[in-house]
Amino acid sequence: MAGLGAAMMAVSVMTFLSFLIAIVGFWVVVGVLARIGKADPMMRKVYSRHLQYKDFYPAKSGVAAFGKTPKRGWR
Repeated sequence: MAGLGAAMMAVSVMTFLSFLIAIVGFWVVVGVLARIGKADPMMRKVYSRHLQYKDFYPAKSGVAAFGKTPKRGWR
C-alpha cells in the first residue's frame, strides 16, 4: 500500500520533486513499519484480531438476551 500510494503521488504530479518525495516517503513508511515489527512481533496477530471485530454491536437485553427465559405474566 505504501508503494502504491507513493507511485500514485509521483505519477499524478509528474515532477522531479514529486518523484523524490514519493521515494523518500516510501522508505520512511517501510522503515517505520520495520521498527514496529521489531519492537512488537505479535502486533500482526493483534491487528488481524482487531479487523475481525464489528464496527457496531447493538445493545441487547430482555427477550433478545440468550440464556434467560422471559416470565409469563406480570407476577
